[in-house]
Amino acid sequence: MRALFFASLMVSAGVVFAETESLAVAQTEIERADQAGRNAQQRIDRLDDQAQALLNEYRQIKAETDQLSLYNRQMTAIVEDQESELASLARQILEIERTERGILPLMSRMLDTLDEFVALDVPFLPQERSARVALLRDMMVRGDVAIAEKFRRVLEAYQIEIDYGRNIESYRGQVDNISYDFLRIGRVALYRLSNDGSQAWLWSVENQQWQLLDSGYLRDLRKALKVAQQVAAPELLVLPMPTQGVAQ
Repeated sequence: MRALFFASLMVSAGVVFAETESLAVAQTEIERADQAGRNAQQRIDRLDDQAQALLNEYRQIKAETDQLSLYNRQMTAIVEDQESELASLARQILEIERTERGILPLMSRMLDTLDEFVALDVPFLPQERSARVALLRDMMVRGDVAIAEKFRRVLEAYQIEIDYGRNIESYRGQVDNISYDFLRIGRVALYRLSNDGSQAWLWSVENQQWQLLDSGYLRDLRKALKVAQQVAAPELLVLPMPTQGVAQ
């Protein structure tokens, strides 16, 4: 009985030992599986971080690509506009060159006409008007003055001549080195008065000479001279006007 009990006890011990060993092995396997799971999770986390980083990089690259695409479209539009502008400038330059070839002779003819007009006109401000034409002729050959400025100055000279026919003016001038007061009524009449106011003349366009006026006109002429000088108020005056060769 003792032998049987001992044998039974040994069998039970062996079973317990075997179960304990199996439990230890199972525990080890569980720990290994646990560790493997943690390692796998870490790899998954790393892969997720890498995927997120790649996604962020992709989004950034895409945004930069979109910006570059927009920039390229804008630059293409700008370049096309500049090319169109250059073509337009080239056409304008060609037109300007053609215009210059035509406008320079035109301005020369305009100055010839203006010079002839001044010579044939009523002889008021002769030095000033002749000097203006001479200065314009000198300017025509200057390379530092633009064509547009030359043309503007010629037109300005014509405008000045036009304005002479619309206003009255008094000025001090000389005839044969003798000083006189001159009164211009547009281009209708030109008078000169002696400094002492005792004599007056009217320019005769027909005879191209000064005609002595009757002394009865002196009072009104002196008043008209003051009106032109803006030292007297305008009033109705009786002045002689040039007619067929005589002053009436």
